[in-house]
Amino acid sequence: MPASELSGVDNLNNLSKLAVILLTVLVTTGCSYIYGEDGLIKDRAYEYIEARQAKELKIPGDLVQEDKANYAQVPTIGKKAQSAPSGKELEVGAPIQLLAVLENMRINKQSEHPSVFISDSAINIWQSIVKMFEENEITPAVMDQKQYYLDSGWVAVDERGVWLGIENREEVDEFRAKFKITITPGNLKGEQSLTVERIQAQKFDDESDKWENQPTFWQDSAEMLNLIISSYDVSVSTREREMRKRAIAGFKVKLGKDSENNAALVTAAEKEDVWQKLPRVLEALQFEMSDRDRTLMTYFIEYKYEEPGFFASLFDDEVEKLPIEPGNYQVTLSELGEQTAITFKDGAGQPLEAALMVKLYPSLSQLFGDKR
Repeated sequence: MPASELSGVDNLNNLSKLAVILLTVLVTTGCSYIYGEDGLIKDRAYEYIEARQAKELKIPGDLVQEDKANYAQVPTIGKKAQSAPSGKELEVGAPIQLLAVLENMRINKQSEHPSVFISDSAINIWQSIVKMFEENEITPAVMDQKQYYLDSGWVAVDERGVWLGIENREEVDEFRAKFKITITPGNLKGEQSLTVERIQAQKFDDESDKWENQPTFWQDSAEMLNLIISSYDVSVSTREREMRKRAIAGFKVKLGKDSENNAALVTAAEKEDVWQKLPRVLEALQFEMSDRDRTLMTYFIEYKYEEPGFFASLFDDEVEKLPIEPGNYQVTLSELGEQTAITFKDGAGQPLEAALMVKLYPSLSQLFGDKR
């Protein structure tokens, strides 16, 4: 091959190598060249840092603003802002919501501090809280069961105010906080209000070798309440499993009267055990469940008796027709001293007559006593 042609091939190879190098450089640095602080398209995410402070907002004297819950920390302004974290150094936590997702729980929106209403006895809620502290080897400073008041004493937290897995096995050497937990009667019958407030927080200063007070915000208390709700959920699940076992085993019922002198079934079984058993009994009698209300301890049902077909009568236990008309009914549970009353009502909420309850008693007595 002539020398001129060889020279042309070499130049072509050199240009190809140079193109590969340039392409590699562009690929590796392209993003930073196009985007970023020195790129063609500048990052404007933190331009607010350079913004000038506007004039202070003046509120008319006759305008009164109600106090609001402190949901988020207000950024530092003025001279303190120079040393405060900003931009990329600023830690932004996720919004905190109360995990009031249980069937018997709702948020208390009128409370200044994080609070929920729970349809349960105060002692059950209290015992779940005490158990949570015991399991995590934390001894509260104050535990008053009569008043349902608990002061956690100092516990370890992290910088954002989150309880460190509520474990107290590590030494409290940097951040600590105190929480106040109270249980008071709720707005509805059989309902309790559970409220949590972080009453004090401190950070240890290595230079002065002293604890310094830190601000406390709504979400700090909410974090703690969510931990308590989670622990309560576990205790409720355990309690319901035990109740289901007792309900399946069955219990005796007898004819009697409720606290309002209405004809009813009366049993020595606990109200929660009866609540668990009722759906099984009603289903066996061909009642269909349409709704339920734990605050009223009432099941809303509909009676639809269907004559069994020929083959069904051969293979299944035949269910006798009840001495009542098809339609809507209610079943309400109530306390009767240390016993539980089961009152059957029509769709309008009127208790059934005693004579009708006598006719229903044989079927109900057998089903409540059966293992199902």
